Amino acid sequence: MGVYVFIVIAVAVVGLIAYFNYKREQARRNALFQWATANKWQFTVADDAWSGRWNGPPFDEGDHRKVRNVISGGWKSRPFMSFDYSYETHSSNSNGGRSTTVHRFTVVSVALPTDLPRLQVTPESLFSRVGHVFGMTDIDLESEDFNRAFRVTCSDPKFASDALTPRTMQLLLSRSHFSWRFEVTDMVCWWSGEQTAVAVTEALATMCDVIAGIPSFVWHDHGYDAGSASIGGSS
Repeated sequence: MGVYVFIVIAVAVVGLIAYFNYKREQARRNALFQWATANKWQFTVADDAWSGRWNGPPFDEGDHRKVRNVISGGWKSRPFMSFDYSYETHSSNSNGGRSTTVHRFTVVSVALPTDLPRLQVTPESLFSRVGHVFGMTDIDLESEDFNRAFRVTCSDPKFASDALTPRTMQLLLSRSHFSWRFEVTDMVCWWSGEQTAVAVTEALATMCDVIAGIPSFVWHDHGYDAGSASIGGSS
């Protein structure tokens, strides 16, 4: 009888935890929906197709990849999107047991006006070796403070040096640190944890400032006339 009671209590506790997690997630989703609606952005509950748009972290890892709470619209005259992304990894122990870990990230992307070389900037020690997978070169820039705080990988060192001006490096040092990269016509960033309006807003502000800080000659070298259009814009 004692074991039976214990099992009933354990099942009840698990059920309560699942219920409260469900209610919390529903409340968070509703808050994101209200935020999107207030800004006249589009909100989609789920669209797993976005998990295959980009290469590299946090994508291309694990299985059961899911994209949830997708927000898309315009920020500073530039198309953007953000969403919750998750994937699962599995491990086994010596007794044949199998455990599953769910990895959760927030992903934000901002559209670029033209293709740019793949440039990735990550906080030092976070995915610090990922650049080698793509054959990228570690770049040391003029700012020692920046070099200590971030790892820069790029197939074109000159582009990295030109795009990351001293002003942009100082800006990145003064803001919340997250991982980001230029990938074809997107600037995409990510960090561990659930999507929130505050964090996405901060990321969008930083991303648009980085884009606005790219010198006009860099845009020109890659087929875009920055003089005829606004890079920064206003929200």
